[in-house]
Amino acid sequence: MSDTQPVLSVRDLALKAGGRRLFGASSFELHEGQRVLLVGPSGSGKSLFADLLLGFAGPGTPGIEVEGRIELDGTSLLGRPPEVRDARVGAVFQLQRSGLFDDLTIEQNLQFGSRDRRARDRVAEELNLDELDRRITVCSGGEGVRIAIARTLLRGAGVLVYDEPTTGLDPVNVAQVVEAIRASHRRLSLIITHDYAAFDGLVDVILFLDPVERRIRTLEPGPESMELLHAALAAGSPPEREAEARRPGLLSRLASGWHGLAVGTTNVLQDWLALLTTPSALLRLAHPLDGPRMRQALRRDVAPGVLVFVGLSAMLVALTGTYFLFERLPKRVWTEPIIQDDLVTGLGLIYVRVALPLMVSVLLAAKLGASAAAQLGHMSLTRQLDALELLRVPRRRHLLLPTAAGQLVSSWISTGVAVVLAYVTSLTVFLVTHPGYSVTYFREAFVKELDGEIVLWVLAKTAVSAVGVAAVAYRIGTQPKREPEEVIRGIHRTLLRALLLVLAVHAVFAFLEF
Repeated sequence: MSDTQPVLSVRDLALKAGGRRLFGASSFELHEGQRVLLVGPSGSGKSLFADLLLGFAGPGTPGIEVEGRIELDGTSLLGRPPEVRDARVGAVFQLQRSGLFDDLTIEQNLQFGSRDRRARDRVAEELNLDELDRRITVCSGGEGVRIAIARTLLRGAGVLVYDEPTTGLDPVNVAQVVEAIRASHRRLSLIITHDYAAFDGLVDVILFLDPVERRIRTLEPGPESMELLHAALAAGSPPEREAEARRPGLLSRLASGWHGLAVGTTNVLQDWLALLTTPSALLRLAHPLDGPRMRQALRRDVAPGVLVFVGLSAMLVALTGTYFLFERLPKRVWTEPIIQDDLVTGLGLIYVRVALPLMVSVLLAAKLGASAAAQLGHMSLTRQLDALELLRVPRRRHLLLPTAAGQLVSSWISTGVAVVLAYVTSLTVFLVTHPGYSVTYFREAFVKELDGEIVLWVLAKTAVSAVGVAAVAYRIGTQPKREPEEVIRGIHRTLLRALLLVLAVHAVFAFLEF
């Protein structure tokens, strides 16, 4: 086997992370048909090695120092994005971050692997998957791993990387996963795990992240190796810590902060501009992959609760505005008969042209922006975004476009609802406080100066605000998340930046309009 071209070749690979040396220069080759176990103590770099292999970490990753080479079929991988692997490499992540789209069904998840119904049915049968119309959230842990394996196989990957596939599973599910890995083996299977005993008798090679020698050692499977692993892991030592780096000075931190703000703003603008060159979102409602996500975004953003929320706010604004305008009018007895027509016309202008569009944009930025950031942050935390990269599904098309479409449609519908309810509320208050006046009088005065040009201005500024909020939520939500607290912080950042963006957009439009 050593005379053949290796599938995966690692040369002098050394890794540091967070000031710690995880392992020094290590070399090994993995060949066609091998099943390989990568074992090591917690914190020794097992999952980080998988990220290096898959393209989710590399020399440019903050806090990471990498030396050496990783080659797949002679092609260098280190530091290159996931798409370079050209669907030859697939990953099955650990249960807590499985990469499965948990808001979709089993069938919809499998469609990301192949649109061929017969191929999906065949793989589902091989891996003992049934009732494919169930959502991922109701599946057991063992089923989840098997679904991830099935999706990866349907994509055509020959090199399969399993990152802690048995973590958190009971013995029955562990046995099912081990059998599924045996059945799904193709060119090369790399199983990264701490549960090495579960795979005894399955693998051909063991790669051991030795905590004493601080390198990756190659072992032959067998009782002696198992005893060595057990003893070494039980007495494992923590990775070496490098000398503490000096904290950057104030000027350096300020410069870094400004640089981050500039990069973030640029990225949001690029996302916003990308939407202008994207085909109509509604045309993707029937797309087998993007359609479910598009319909989900529309259901979330145009939900009755959202419209009720906006409608009640509009009614409150109209009630207080109309009542106090007339009740607190100076010298009301003499001035109101003279300027009453202008007051009602002014109400129509201020509500429709300024107050209601701004109110809707602010409310939706808070409500929908936070919702989108939470969903996208969850997808990042559970490695669903990494799965999209490996499946070669464009993030902007699959996530940004539905988010923007949902918020755009919601902003226009919500603005229309707000205008209608504000008009009805204002009319009611006026008729109650001004007996003898007719509905016709109020309507004609209210809409007197509301023309088509004003409607276009309203549509434009609510659209720019909605799409901008979607771009902010997308950019912050899709940033790497490794802890739940990072999702929460992302929601807070989205709220602040989305609200600032809405205020800036409406200020610019006010300058352009008036």
